[in-house]
Amino acid sequence: MVLEWLRKSPLAFKVLVTSAMIENIAFGLIIPYLTIYMVETLKISETLSGIELAAYTISGIPAVILGGMMADKIGRRVVLLASLSLMSVTMLLYFFANGFLTLLLVVLADSFVGSLYMPAANAMLADVIQPVDRPRAYSTLRIAWNSGLVIGPAIGVFIVAAYSLRELFVFGSVILVFAFVLNLVLIPETRPESAANQDVTFGSVLAVSRNRPFLVLVTMTGVLWLFLSQWISVLQLYAVQDLGLDKAVPGALFVVNAVMIVGLQLWVTSKMVMFRRSLVLMSGQLICALGFSLVFLANGIYPLIACVVIATIGEIVYMSIVATIIADMSPEAERGVYMGFSGFVQSLAMGIGLFFGMWLLDVLPVHKYVWLVFGAIGFFTSWGYIVFARMIGPQKDHPGKYVVELPIKTIPIEKA
Repeated sequence: MVLEWLRKSPLAFKVLVTSAMIENIAFGLIIPYLTIYMVETLKISETLSGIELAAYTISGIPAVILGGMMADKIGRRVVLLASLSLMSVTMLLYFFANGFLTLLLVVLADSFVGSLYMPAANAMLADVIQPVDRPRAYSTLRIAWNSGLVIGPAIGVFIVAAYSLRELFVFGSVILVFAFVLNLVLIPETRPESAANQDVTFGSVLAVSRNRPFLVLVTMTGVLWLFLSQWISVLQLYAVQDLGLDKAVPGALFVVNAVMIVGLQLWVTSKMVMFRRSLVLMSGQLICALGFSLVFLANGIYPLIACVVIATIGEIVYMSIVATIIADMSPEAERGVYMGFSGFVQSLAMGIGLFFGMWLLDVLPVHKYVWLVFGAIGFFTSWGYIVFARMIGPQKDHPGKYVVELPIKTIPIEKA
């Protein structure tokens, strides 16, 4: 059924889905081993590694804003192609890093060019997919994204066994070249005329923050990214150094997370659209916070996998609807700007999470308390979705409940 729907979908969406999978094969090679590469290969301390990770996110903050502005001003396709081509270059540069400063330069460049991509891709999806189909479309894109995270780590295990961690970046660069060629040959421009006629400035970006319900929503999504950033920072080192597990375990945890998303995301999305949006988001955050909190009790690979499963369920529930809400709240002429602002907040939160988590791991005498800290943050901030629900009102919070009434009230009776 999914494949049939995808077959009938617009070309731009098909290319985005395929490209997302290819890109994340490249990133899936790297992500499970990134902090290990910094600490063990380049001999960078945990705190300095946290600075590297935070710098990665901070460098991307202006880029997501710029990418959204450029997507509205010069077109989605140009931004996508520029980002993919430059990412293939910066990915290769990781191979040549030999310490904190050289890696920092590579990280700053890689983050900037890579962060241009998502605002343009999200705007393009909203351009070509009708609102009623957006939950399924964003879920399909997420499945493709995570399919790459299944394939990438699986390939990465063999590369690390045959070569070293450095060679991962060479293979990742080659894979990104394939994604660039695919987009160059096949992807069309989808920017609507209303966006083409819009005067896009930094003032228009700042104006987005005056949309208070949207600001509350993206701030709350930032809280979840505070959690998810731990997948690529603290969890890797904690599993290997504190629990004494094999270096292949971080890759295996990524695979567990990605396989669950691929297998369950569309089904969960089909169920979650029937509930109030604020309730879905709150439930997802609470389940995710529970999963991270329980890592405190994990003492081996199987308890750790159980924690990842719980956190992933929360992630799947949350992600089933959040991208659709952001797209629905974005005016057609300013989709790129809104997507860029959303990416800005999420990137900022991720940068804080990356540094904060690694810093805690470095300063806490008992490392496992880091998981209780993040769990507490998740539980105590979840009230924000109650505020969001009150701001948007019941019709926007639960559109499915009111959709049946609309044809009766809005379609006039045909006169003979």
